[in-house]
Amino acid sequence: MAGVRDPNVITPEARDRDVAHDETGRSVTYRTPWTLRGVYVANGLATAAIAPFIPVMLKERGLDPATIGALAAVAALSTTVIVPAWGHLADAVVGRARAFRIGLALASATAVGLLLQLPVYAVAAMLVSFTVYASLFVGLGDALAMSDLPAPERQYGALRAHASLSFTVGITAVGFIYGWVGYGAAPLIFLIWSIMMFVLIGRIPDRTVGPKQRGGSEATGEVHAVRFGSPGRALAVQPRLPILLVVFALAFAGLQGSLTFIGIRIVELGGRPSDVGLSFAVAAVFEVPGLMSAGWMGRRLGLRWLFLGSMVMYGLSIASWGILPNALAINATRAVTGLCNGSLMAARVLIVPRLLPASLQATGQVLFQAATLGVGTVLGSVIGGVVYGSLGPTVFFAGAGGVAIAGAAGAWFVLAGPVGGRLTGLVVDEPTKTAELPAP
Repeated sequence: MAGVRDPNVITPEARDRDVAHDETGRSVTYRTPWTLRGVYVANGLATAAIAPFIPVMLKERGLDPATIGALAAVAALSTTVIVPAWGHLADAVVGRARAFRIGLALASATAVGLLLQLPVYAVAAMLVSFTVYASLFVGLGDALAMSDLPAPERQYGALRAHASLSFTVGITAVGFIYGWVGYGAAPLIFLIWSIMMFVLIGRIPDRTVGPKQRGGSEATGEVHAVRFGSPGRALAVQPRLPILLVVFALAFAGLQGSLTFIGIRIVELGGRPSDVGLSFAVAAVFEVPGLMSAGWMGRRLGLRWLFLGSMVMYGLSIASWGILPNALAINATRAVTGLCNGSLMAARVLIVPRLLPASLQATGQVLFQAATLGVGTVLGSVIGGVVYGSLGPTVFFAGAGGVAIAGAAGAWFVLAGPVGGRLTGLVVDEPTKTAELPAP
């Protein structure tokens, strides 16, 4: 009806205020659903229980750095294959919430398996599978958030901060618990938060559960892309998407490779499990201001500048890890990496609605998860395991930091144009899925 405002759209006049408008034009405050907040809190706690300690757990089992790097690469390669397939399952088959719950059930079964007395490589396979679960849950959670938040460009940073804060609390607590009772408690702690997520997901409205919505996803993209499912349709809708995914994978190779071995580096310098936990806790707590300020910086500088600055500072911090003398000095730099990682997470998630339509949001989010946390980890861990074991930590961390900075330079070019422009805070029914990057 002419003259009636969409309550889910933030007008230019309200752009700098946390308000929307109802159908009479009155200003109203928009709120983040409590169920989404709960899912992000539980996801942060579940991730803290196992994922950051995987390399240290594997080293405790007697595996060498090269083997640990190879296993991390296998996990990341599995992420690259499984997570996009799960995105298709979420967008076009069973719906995002149901796909999330299926993944939670499988992760819980894996956690139960870790409680059994199994051979070392069976345990290693189960441990590295949590890399896949972590990427999957983040991607599906972000897809649900993009469709359920009234103003995602403004609200996402604050929502994701819930996961960072809960991760901080969780990893600090479990670091001391594992130092006291050992890593055998990790599966039980994960199960607690996995069950909580399972319950909360069932209370989130899923806009992909009906056949009409899934049919919309099926109709998106070229007919020849159907054989590749939702990822194929995403590539048909946005032809420049492969360029973005490749550059992001290379940029994150340095970041992910360094995170694979930072726990081992801390232990080699005399650190305890609590020091490893503190390292990730410091980073996580400083993700919060990074996430909270990402929207402000994105509105003033654009996603392109936000990504470039964050990646360069992150890379410089990584390069210092090979020469710093102790765990305390390394953990001090984690404040910078946490701040940068928060900004990078927000930028990466907010790029997807600018590229793809609503019916392909889960696919888009998990494709970027697969590229950064999947392919990026494969490259960083495989090469990093060899370099760390043969040339030592100083050369490895210097190289990883350099790769991150080089990736930032590449991202500067591929994010030119509308996709890397300033955030507006506006909510639109059709994202800039056809917004092309300037020709090289």
